[in-house]
Amino acid sequence: MQRWTPGADTARFVEHFWSVTWDLRGRPPFENTVITFPAIHLTHEWGSDDVRHGFSLPATLLHGVVTRVFRTTLREQGAVVGARFRPGGFTARFGGDASDHTGRVGPVGDDLFGRRVHVPDDVAAAADRLDDLIGDAPEPDPMFVPLTALLDRIRDDTGIHRVEQVMALSPWGVRTTQRVFRRYVGVPVKWVLCRYRLQNAALEIETRADVDFADLAVRLGWYDQAHFGNDFRALLGCTPGEYAAAHGALTR
Repeated sequence: MQRWTPGADTARFVEHFWSVTWDLRGRPPFENTVITFPAIHLTHEWGSDDVRHGFSLPATLLHGVVTRVFRTTLREQGAVVGARFRPGGFTARFGGDASDHTGRVGPVGDDLFGRRVHVPDDVAAAADRLDDLIGDAPEPDPMFVPLTALLDRIRDDTGIHRVEQVMALSPWGVRTTQRVFRRYVGVPVKWVLCRYRLQNAALEIETRADVDFADLAVRLGWYDQAHFGNDFRALLGCTPGEYAAAHGALTR
């Protein structure tokens, strides 16, 4: 995977651009698994596999927030160029309600940019085109700036474990905060908090040898190891121990 920084206008809404290319002709398909952030992705996809995510290629697609783990099977030869929006950035740029897209993949219609657009089947050219299209916008609405600050705090402060802590940091009341998260991010506050802490847990398992799962669970805010294990399995389809056996520091 390659990543690069968007232009200044686009960076108001997009965290980074990314691309993946592959050539598996004559070889078995490969299942790719990703623990996703609470972010919407806009992609342009093409290749000899003809159909991807249920849509004929080439296709420009909108991927809503993935509520579990993201899995896709790579076949034949292909490429994807994507823009990973900042949490809340898609709604700040285009309006609408992010929760309408949660858990869904769909084609980008002409109405998104207000006109018919063509994205070329070339990594550099596709990225440039998406950068131009997304960046061609007025300033985001004022709700997005304090939301971004709150989301960054949740992501970076592993001492935030409970929804009540988030509400104490929010510039809005409880009901307004929940509405803002659903409209801009596409998921509730509790889901965002749990996803970030599970990502912290997975990263620690990947990078540290002999992780004490009970200690890890308590440090990241779970009542006990059993609750942590249940949430981890719900996200990744395996226990923390199984994840460590496959991806942990001791496997390298």
